[in-house]
Amino acid sequence: MQVTGNGISPRWGIVALVAFLGLAVMAGGSATASGSPQALAAKKCKKHRRSADAAKKKKCKRKIVLPAPAPLVRGKLTWSGGASNSEVDLHAFDSSGNHTGWIDPSSGVVNGIPNAVHSGDVHGASGAETFTDNIFVIGGPANREFSYIACVYDPNPPSSVSFTGVARNGQTSTVPISAGQTALTVPGGPPVPSSFICP
Repeated sequence: MQVTGNGISPRWGIVALVAFLGLAVMAGGSATASGSPQALAAKKCKKHRRSADAAKKKKCKRKIVLPAPAPLVRGKLTWSGGASNSEVDLHAFDSSGNHTGWIDPSSGVVNGIPNAVHSGDVHGASGAETFTDNIFVIGGPANREFSYIACVYDPNPPSSVSFTGVARNGQTSTVPISAGQTALTVPGGPPVPSSFICP
């Protein structure tokens, strides 16, 4: 047997070194598993991944709930700067050709479009007439579209007349109106009946 300078056999020195290294690795491994920053980050990543997966599942299961149908003014004819006897009328039509608006002195305003109402006949130097859709759903894919006719009668037409309409997608637009009969339609919406003449 060969003896080194410190009195320990080289074989036992190697065994002791291997044993020491084994204990160090085991100790290091348990420290890493229990409390090192790398281990915590891995745990957080796993939790984060789980929560992200759960969020994705929730998104897939989430249903879009539309609001209940409610009244919405879909057409409004407004005027000002007229004489006391100025006369302006708003008429609305649906895709079935139903009509809502003023007809004649004996009938007055007729509400011929189901689930919709006209505000009534208004005249004078300034004023407004409206057409309201009673079953409009904000963001709803099945909203109806309408077409309109604005009647601005002579003599003494108002100096300023405009129409504001709301399309079925909720988009609002306003256009100026001249004296006479003006047809107002939306692309893809129903046409104005060609036979209609302002009463």
